[in-house]
Amino acid sequence: MTFLTEESMRQRAREWVQRAGQSADELLKRQSTQSLTRYNVFLSQTARDAEIVLGVYSFLVEKGLTVFCDWITARNETGAQVTPANAETIRSAMSASDTLLFIDTEQAEQSRWMCWELGWFDGGKGLVGVLPVLPEAKRSYRGREFLGLYPYIELNEVGELMVVRPIVTNSRGITIIESPNSTGFDHWRAGQSVSMRPRNF
Repeated sequence: MTFLTEESMRQRAREWVQRAGQSADELLKRQSTQSLTRYNVFLSQTARDAEIVLGVYSFLVEKGLTVFCDWITARNETGAQVTPANAETIRSAMSASDTLLFIDTEQAEQSRWMCWELGWFDGGKGLVGVLPVLPEAKRSYRGREFLGLYPYIELNEVGELMVVRPIVTNSRGITIIESPNSTGFDHWRAGQSVSMRPRNF
C-alpha cells in the first residue's frame, strides 16, 4: 500500500484547475456555491497547504465522496480567525459529516483549528482517520503521538482508499499487530467494520 504524496496532490490540483478552464479562485467560488446538507468526509486541514488540500479534495471528490473543506465549501463563512461564529459553522459541518479525515502534513502542527476539530469529532461522532500526505522522499509514516490513536488512510494496489489500524507497542514493550489490519474506506464509513483503532492490551 502507498500514501498520498505532496507532489502528486499539487499536480492533481493544478490539473483540476486546468481542466475546469478557470482560475483557482473562480473554481473555488463555484465549489462554494454547491454546499450540501450531508457530507461523507469533513477535511481537517490547514490553509497553509492550500494546493495540497485542493488536490486531496479533488481526489476524494473523484472517488465519489461528498467532501466539506471550510475554505472551499464555505469560503464566505469561515476564516483563519478563531471566533464563536466560525466555530459554529465548523461544528455544523462536522455534525453533517460521516467521517473526519485529518490531513497530516509538515504544516499541520501550526493549524489553529485542526486539533480542536479532531477532538470535537472524536468525542461527538468517533469516525476519525489520519490522512498522511508525505514528501516524495518519505515512504513510511509516523505521526505525532496523539495521532497514533487513530487509523490512517493509505491506497491499495488499485488506488482504493483503505483504513489501516496503527501498529502499537504496549507498556510492556510488546508490539501488537491486530487483525484485521485494514478495511475499505466505504465499509469503515458505513460502520460495517470494526473501528480500526488500536486497543489497549
